[in-house]
Amino acid sequence: MKQTLQTATLDNGITLLGEFLPGVESVSVSFHVPAGGICDSLISSSIGRPCCGLATLTGELMLRGAGRRDSRQIVADLDNAGVQWSQSVSMSHGSIAGAMVARQLPEAAAIFADILRRPTLPDDQFEPARQTVLQDLAGTEDDPAHRTMLALRQAHYPSPWGLPSEGRSADVEAFTPADVQRFAAAFIQPAGMIIAVAGRIDWPDFVARMEQLFGDWQATPTPPVINGDRHVAVAWSVPAYRDPESLKVTAALSVLGGGSSSRLFTEVRERRGLCYSVSAGYQTHRDLAAAIAYAGTTAERAQETLDVMLAEIGRLPGSITADELDRVKARAKSGLVMQQESTAARAGAMARQWYHLGRVRTLDEDLERLDGLTVAGIEAWLADHPPADLTTVSLGRDPLEVPDAVSA
Repeated sequence: MKQTLQTATLDNGITLLGEFLPGVESVSVSFHVPAGGICDSLISSSIGRPCCGLATLTGELMLRGAGRRDSRQIVADLDNAGVQWSQSVSMSHGSIAGAMVARQLPEAAAIFADILRRPTLPDDQFEPARQTVLQDLAGTEDDPAHRTMLALRQAHYPSPWGLPSEGRSADVEAFTPADVQRFAAAFIQPAGMIIAVAGRIDWPDFVARMEQLFGDWQATPTPPVINGDRHVAVAWSVPAYRDPESLKVTAALSVLGGGSSSRLFTEVRERRGLCYSVSAGYQTHRDLAAAIAYAGTTAERAQETLDVMLAEIGRLPGSITADELDRVKARAKSGLVMQQESTAARAGAMARQWYHLGRVRTLDEDLERLDGLTVAGIEAWLADHPPADLTTVSLGRDPLEVPDAVSA
C-alpha cells in the first residue's frame, strides 16, 4: 500500500503531519500540546505546594468556554458539525482530537483553535470542572490494579515522571482558578505542539488553514523539567521507543505477557489458576522506558503468583521459540493494518511517532521492521541485557517475600 505522508513546520514551532488515506470520506485531526502532567511539577516548584492534576483540571476547564462560545455552545457546535471528539492529558501532552466527514474539517478546526488559543477559563465553571476531575479520580483511586500500577510507575521513573497525570484528590481540592490561569498561560502555547491529520485531506489547504488559525500565535520560553533522584527500578528498564532495539524488547514482552497465548497468561492464569488478570507490557516516555508486569490475584495466592511471574521473567532469555515470534508478528501486523482503517488511530499514531522519533514511519517501514525480527536477534539482545534490577510493588495487608536480587 502506497502511503502519502506530509510534514510541515510553522514558524512558531508547530509541527504539522498529514496522511491521505484513499477510500475514506472522513478525516481525523488531533492536537497535542506539550502541557501534560509533567508540567504540574513546574507550577508546584513556583508556588510551593503540590499541583498533581493541574494539567488535567486545566484541560477540563478549557472545554467550558473558548472565544465567544460557552461550554454548551462548544459542545453544540461540535455536535452540529458531526464531530466525534475527545480530550485527554498524558504526562507529556494535553490532547484534543476529532473525527468527522472531511467537509466539516474547516469548521471543527476553527473551534479547536478557539479552545487552544482563546480559552476563557470561566470562574463560574471552575468548581464544576474540579468536581468532574474529582469524580474521575474517585473511580480510579479505589481500583487495586490502578493503585498498583501507579505505585510501580512512581518507583521506577525518576520524579516527577512517575506521578499520575490524572492527579491526586488532595492536590485537586486545593487548586484555585488562579492556578489554572497560571498553568494555561505558561504551557498552552505553540512551541513543541503537534497537529496530525489523517483521512481525505487536501494537504496544501490544510497547511494554509493551520497557518491562518495558528501562525500568529507567539511562543514563550518554558523552564525545563528537572528529573529528581532515580528510584530503585520496578520491573526493569528497557530502551525507549526511539531506540532501534526497542522493537526487540516489545516482541520479547509480547511473548512474555501479550495476550492469551503469552507465557504469563498460560502459566500463571490458565495452568495454575493463580490470578484473574496477568500481563506484561512496554511503557515509554521520550528518553525513559520500562517493561511492566502486572497480576491481579487473591491474598492467599499472591506470593505464589509473584514467584511464578519472577520465574517466567527470569527464564525468558534463551527460550523464545520461532512459533512464539510468528504469533507476535502476526498480531502486530494485523494491528498496523487495522490502524490504517481508522483515521483517528492513524492521526494519534502519527503524532506519537513524531514526538518520539521526529518523523513518521510508513506502514511499509513498520512491516519491514517486523519482518526483520528474528529469534536470534531478540535472544542476542536479551543475552546482553537480561531483566535486572527488578522491584515488586504489592498492595495488601501482608508484605510479600522477594529474592535478594529484587527490591520490594
